[in-house]
Amino acid sequence: MRIRQHIGNVDIHIDTSRIDNNIREAQKLLNLAIVGDCEQFVPFQQGALRGSAGFPDGVYGGVIEYNTPYAHMLYVGQVYGPNIPIKDSDGNITGWYSPPKKHPTGKEIQYHAPGTGKEWFETGKQRYGQSWIDLVKRTAGKE
Repeated sequence: MRIRQHIGNVDIHIDTSRIDNNIREAQKLLNLAIVGDCEQFVPFQQGALRGSAGFPDGVYGGVIEYNTPYAHMLYVGQVYGPNIPIKDSDGNITGWYSPPKKHPTGKEIQYHAPGTGKEWFETGKQRYGQSWIDLVKRTAGKE
């Protein structure tokens, strides 16, 4: 952005393009660092959730989104239902049916991969938050 102001006998010209570019680059690096640092805390069974992290506004935007139907449920750590068992002719459960409209059941999800769990961004922020801040400061403030 360029700002030009004339006050009295003084012409003021400010070009913020260097800082604008630095902030844009800092946002990109922050987004990538968050996804990379938080990956170890994202629940893992087959890898689809970890592989679904994306940037709906582009890598320079400020939003990270996990794009699977169950991402929200796993993030909040609560089973959503109703979950209706599908049984074979002998009465054995062969699968589950869950209607499109689901509600929290109050039952906590049991995560199986060690170190993973709910609210993985918050866990990552606790562990890596200061390094994220330092990264942004270094990148935004460079010449």
